[in-house]
Amino acid sequence: MTRRWPGAILATTALVTALSAHAQTRGAPLRIHVRGSAQIDAVAWTEPDGFVVRGSVVDDARSAVAEAPLAIEGITRSGAPVDLPPAEACDGADRVGEHRASQGGYEIATDERGGFCLRGRAPLADATLRIRFAGGKLYEPVEVKIPIETHAAPLAPVTLRFDPPVDAIDLDRPTVNVTVALRIDRSGALLGGAPFERERLAIVLEDERGAKVAEALTGGDGRSRFELATEGLDGAGQGVLRARFDGNDQLAKASVSQGVVRYAQVTLALPHPVEPARAEDGVPIDVDVRSSRGPVEGGVVEALRAGEPVGAAPVSSGKARVIAAFTAEREGTVPISLRYVPAAPWWIPGAELAIDVPVAGPGVWRQIALGATVLAIAGWVLGGWRRAPKRAVERASDEKPPAPPGRAGVRIMGPLEDATGWRGAVSDAHDGAPIAQAELTIVVPSFEGSGVVARALTDDAGEFAIEAPYRSDAKLVVRAPTHSSYEQALPAPSKLGIALVTRRRAVLDRLVRWARRQGAPFEGPPEPTPGHVRRAASRAQQHEVELWASRIEHAAFGPDPVDERVEQDLGASEPKPGISQLAP
Repeated sequence: MTRRWPGAILATTALVTALSAHAQTRGAPLRIHVRGSAQIDAVAWTEPDGFVVRGSVVDDARSAVAEAPLAIEGITRSGAPVDLPPAEACDGADRVGEHRASQGGYEIATDERGGFCLRGRAPLADATLRIRFAGGKLYEPVEVKIPIETHAAPLAPVTLRFDPPVDAIDLDRPTVNVTVALRIDRSGALLGGAPFERERLAIVLEDERGAKVAEALTGGDGRSRFELATEGLDGAGQGVLRARFDGNDQLAKASVSQGVVRYAQVTLALPHPVEPARAEDGVPIDVDVRSSRGPVEGGVVEALRAGEPVGAAPVSSGKARVIAAFTAEREGTVPISLRYVPAAPWWIPGAELAIDVPVAGPGVWRQIALGATVLAIAGWVLGGWRRAPKRAVERASDEKPPAPPGRAGVRIMGPLEDATGWRGAVSDAHDGAPIAQAELTIVVPSFEGSGVVARALTDDAGEFAIEAPYRSDAKLVVRAPTHSSYEQALPAPSKLGIALVTRRRAVLDRLVRWARRQGAPFEGPPEPTPGHVRRAASRAQQHEVELWASRIEHAAFGPDPVDERVEQDLGASEPKPGISQLAP
């Protein structure tokens, strides 16, 4: 029997990063195990001569978990064990695992549709069934407790499903349409000579908090149609939507759950006008970062001039203070664009905020002072040329760091007096944090050996100094423990600012580019995310794409570190064009 790959585990926090982990031994084979979460939906009720428990096991993409071994035990409300009577499968074809008198439980496996059903040969009252799925290599373990409802007559089994599935909710819309279909298993013939009616049955919608968010009655087709008000839902993030039918004298209880992502658009605004300041010193810009649900937490606000980043700042409690540093020739205003860079897929960047930044020019006395300073510096240079120059690395620590560029690359910050090497700093491309222990190597073409002619490591401040003869055919390669490697042609000896992108962000960017190349249904509104790609692939039975998206989601948002081997393996396993195409 063919098994379906599970979805990735839904992270309770979008960006959970591991600060420490055991380093993987170089040369050892890489083994990545991504386990999906499983879910048990079940109901139980008494009958005149016994009881029935019926349910299903699905993963977080709502795919059936076939042949899942389940252990079922009886307990009281206080948790004390209850001896269960002998039981058999509901259809009588498959036998339930042998009754274990010492442990008082059953063992049963789900069918190819993920369902299970057994009937006990003696009634139970005031008891609860504890159903356990131990999990395995593909799934996390899960356990549920199902109370046994008391009824005087046999009940017809009921199943619910979201039709169509709801996997994304736009919080900026006042309502979202949700349809739940109710199906009655009519194999139990008729009750009192009349067929079971599935009209005017109450269906309740709940969120992951267990809070009731909507209620509607089924129509003649067995469907409940909800116009769900988004204001009653929790804020942006991952959650659960659960449909529940409480049953009646003829029909058994039923429920179904669906993992959802609630997303919201982020808008930027200025809480007050920007005060004039010298552009070279940096112009402070206070920014309010909000959504329809209030202040936004996390992410970065970037300032751009003519498309080039000139400043960035992290967002905390809906606030960011960006210092935009650039060169301005005269006093006046300079057009600047502000944009939001999200740290989680449920924050959708809105339109860039265009502002005019007032720039203060130097006054007359200041120009005189600047001229005198320039003359003094020139005199000092000419008069003290014999003095040993101050080390470039020491000078770099006194200078103001450049604004984060938002992408990996090397910027030439200026010439060096000593033109035999390179000096500078390595930092994160988005938050500007220094990257310690980054390795820089200069590599030249070679028929023998590695071709490495020089190597250096950054210190705790991210600064480095590397010496080597300049060659036009050489390459500069930069590697770091938690950031993607970067290489380019070696620039002429100079002062460099090197920016690297974290591997988590890099693997997420890879999936976004892939989904946009594929188009619908993988691109998806408003922006492709690992969860959206995984669910679309599951519905289309594109198992290779589903597994790859699950691994991307685990790497980008999971607790395990992403090293170079993991990043390379995810790149090598990217689905090839044609594999992801939907079957006609």
